Amino acid sequence: MKIRARAPNRIDFAGGTLDIYPLYLFEGEGLTVNMAIDVRSRVEIETTSQESIVLHSHDLNQTVEAAHVDALELGKELDLLARAVRFYRPSGGIRVTTENQAPRGSGLGASSALLMALSGSLARLVGTRLFGDNMIDWGANLEAQNLKIPTGKQDYYAAVYGGVSAIHFGIKGVRREAIPLDATFGRELEECLILSFTGISHFSGTNNWNMMKRYIDSDSNTVECLRAIKKTAYQMREAFLARDVALIAACLAQEWAHRKRLAEGVTTPEIDRMMAAAEGAGAHSSKICGAGGGGCMVTVARKGERQAVEEALMSAGARILPFKIDADGLVVEALQTSRTAPHAADMKDVRQREA
Repeated sequence: MKIRARAPNRIDFAGGTLDIYPLYLFEGEGLTVNMAIDVRSRVEIETTSQESIVLHSHDLNQTVEAAHVDALELGKELDLLARAVRFYRPSGGIRVTTENQAPRGSGLGASSALLMALSGSLARLVGTRLFGDNMIDWGANLEAQNLKIPTGKQDYYAAVYGGVSAIHFGIKGVRREAIPLDATFGRELEECLILSFTGISHFSGTNNWNMMKRYIDSDSNTVECLRAIKKTAYQMREAFLARDVALIAACLAQEWAHRKRLAEGVTTPEIDRMMAAAEGAGAHSSKICGAGGGGCMVTVARKGERQAVEEALMSAGARILPFKIDADGLVVEALQTSRTAPHAADMKDVRQREA
């Protein structure tokens, strides 16, 4: 038996960092706005007649083997995959193959999307009935064990539900609000948004723990910037609800201005040069995805200027990553070895939304 799954990566528009527990509680609540895209993370699980577990990462070119589930070592190579397999505990032998379409260090939430694809595959294999919030909570806990630092949850919601999300974080928990996305508005977004890879590695000093520690230590700059980012996130939500691309671009510029002040290294001379080239060619604004310091950049081009902006970005050293909005979210298919047609897992439960 084979099980295949795919989950979308995301572009984060505003409110990143405010999805980290309990940081958003310190500010009363938090909000993050993001969009799922068809740059995806993929997983295939094949059952075998043995007891052995084989984990293979295509993009990392790494393989881990163990005689059985309990023999999988934690804290070694492919640790996140091993933790997920040990958590869901499939019976019998399996071979797991994973692949991220996003460049390594993209800032697009690829590791979280991969974990959701793997979780959905393993749940389908072992017959666990899952709801979206269960899988997201368990995934965030597994990733925190893997990274040894606090983790946010916004990436998981894009991976599971797809589309454009306004994710609310508060005392009662987390609530996803689906932003309506009709065909006309979707095409307009895809025409004006440009995703590019800077080729620059992430700045490790902007990790969640450092950010949270500075906030707890009452660093005035950190507190001020995060409050400004929170305000912009609510404005970004309104811009998406109003289907106002110009306002989305203005909010993106605000978010980036506040985020650059959070820590030294969030931006670099190379990033500044790329953004200036894009703006000079007809871009409204740009922002680095994720924590900053490198990875991917989202740019809002003015109407009719997309080609010129893309050419300017490439001349400045960026690589364009074509994408479409992913409205499907997590998709899991089980394929029988008798070569019958693929059977899509019942995702109604997995993607159950709050009323």
